Amino acid sequence: MTQKCWIIAGATSAIATCFAHIAAKKGDQLILLGRDLEKLTAIQNDLQVRYRADVSFFAFDALKTDEHEAIAVSCLQCATHPISLLVAFGAMISGSASTHSRAEMLTTIDTNFTGAVSITGAFLPFFKKQKQGHILFLGSVAGDRGRASNFDYGSAKAALVPFCDGLRATLRNDHVSVTLMKMGYIDTPMIYGKPGVFLVAKPMDCARACWHAAENKVAMRYFPWFWRWIMLIFKMIPRFVMSRINV
Repeated sequence: MTQKCWIIAGATSAIATCFAHIAAKKGDQLILLGRDLEKLTAIQNDLQVRYRADVSFFAFDALKTDEHEAIAVSCLQCATHPISLLVAFGAMISGSASTHSRAEMLTTIDTNFTGAVSITGAFLPFFKKQKQGHILFLGSVAGDRGRASNFDYGSAKAALVPFCDGLRATLRNDHVSVTLMKMGYIDTPMIYGKPGVFLVAKPMDCARACWHAAENKVAMRYFPWFWRWIMLIFKMIPRFVMSRINV
């Protein structure tokens, strides 16, 4: 099996860390990107001890888009195998979206969508040049239907769908696959304390599903699988009814 260099943006998230373990166990090189350098160091040390993996990391902030091209160049200088990219970062501000300030809504949009577009765009010329690789995005079922409780977060995740569709078409002749994972509730800090959480999946199970989806060049996948049918029913609810449901 050909070795890859997985660049993981948002590497300190639970799913991304589990994904890094899978990649390291397979013998792939890893470049971790994130804000918390102390956590990145701990993850690097763990992967090196467990798997003798080739692991590097760089400071990365999704909101500092003016730095993303320089970060991409640094990653490419460090990579010794063809690159693949996992865009794993995200943010959901506590409380209902109806109570969020203008600044909080913009931060949510910029973190979950603008930042994802920016870091992907920074690597895009390199993917076109190497003519192989995977780009994997962690999306959310929240993007399937606008809700009063999280319409800012949901709209950012919804925007990833046409972005991934267009990116996939753009890179088709360059043999680069683009996968969007639409995730339900995963046992991560993002859902801690939130009301109405049910059918919670484990981060490692999600990471395995992400790995298999990327390896099989799946365009889009719901995880867990049953969320496809839950959201299908949810999307069939008329708008005049949805506007009266406090969810």
